[in-house]
Amino acid sequence: MTSLGKISKIILLLASSLTVMSVSAISPALPKIAEAFAYLPNAVFLVKLMLTIPSLIIAFSAPFAGIIIDKGKRKTLLVTSLILYAITGTTGLYLESIEGFLIARAFLGISVAGIMTSAQTLIADYYYGEERTKALGLQGTFISFGGVLFVAIAGLLATISWRYPFSLYGLALLLAYPAFLYIHEPKQKHKEEIIDNVEHSTYTMHTISIIGICCIVFSGMVIFYCIPTQLPFLLQSYGIDSPAKAGAIVSLATLCGGITSFLMPKLKKIISFARLGSLSFGLLAIGFFGIQITPSYPIILFCALFAGAGIGLLMPSMRLWVITLANPKIRGRSVGFLTSSLYLGQFLSPIIAQPIVSLQNIQSLYFIIAIIAGTLSIILFLKSKKDI
Repeated sequence: MTSLGKISKIILLLASSLTVMSVSAISPALPKIAEAFAYLPNAVFLVKLMLTIPSLIIAFSAPFAGIIIDKGKRKTLLVTSLILYAITGTTGLYLESIEGFLIARAFLGISVAGIMTSAQTLIADYYYGEERTKALGLQGTFISFGGVLFVAIAGLLATISWRYPFSLYGLALLLAYPAFLYIHEPKQKHKEEIIDNVEHSTYTMHTISIIGICCIVFSGMVIFYCIPTQLPFLLQSYGIDSPAKAGAIVSLATLCGGITSFLMPKLKKIISFARLGSLSFGLLAIGFFGIQITPSYPIILFCALFAGAGIGLLMPSMRLWVITLANPKIRGRSVGFLTSSLYLGQFLSPIIAQPIVSLQNIQSLYFIIAIIAGTLSIILFLKSKKDI
């Protein structure tokens, strides 16, 4: 089987970059959206929930998307999901009720589950070995750089109106028709991959390992998404009430993530998967500890870069780990469960954080996160020593 053509590869990478926008693109506008719905009880919490409700739906939808993929419907799922993404994402331009927003964002989640799962599986199908590692690293880079671009633009648009960032979701329509023309279903498996899966440990051991990796990804997303969901309000408490400045932090943190995603293939040659995870959580710990010690905007910005670098390294390395372990016959479902873990972490992040924020403050939350991330870094480092 040959690798994807250049146009097909670009389509998949661009489609992947849209998935990060499902949550983070409207992050800079959160305080302004909360003001628009200030007449509602718990308006701030409901707006945070609106931000992450797609993540909950993705978590439930991704395994079903994986089943569709394993039945050979990768292309159909991708094209349909791109169209649904554009239709539901742009509803924020005209909806008036918080209930309408939540429903539309739920359908947006279904579309993201289809895009993310089909794109990752197609990349895994068409590449093997070092080529696959590079392709997944490049996918992580596109996701991160897409986040940089979209969040930066959204931050600027939000200064005009909190509704304008929702227009960015319409970009998916520009990819739907090219995806229909240039994406095709894989016809056969790599011979090397079939041999590799036979020579590896048992299916049961692989399944247990994949569950463990999903838990790692879940933890990483709960931690990192305390930046887009909580940081704008932390800045506001310091008197920094600019959506553009909040967007700049999220964008630059995501940019650092793109750099570490790009470097992941080179790091993987000399570092095990577990040690990559340890390094990732170590960077997250440094970032969150630094953010909570000072109200200085430049220092907060600088420390957020460490957190971005950590999550940028964690995601592609964990995807590659799962794909390496997964049996090709159930690859779609394996990727689906990984996607579920990722987005379930995003959704639960503000819910898990809210009691701490209510009882203490966001600074206390970030300190606790730093301790947890540091602990996970140590655990994964110890595991990597056992694997040597």
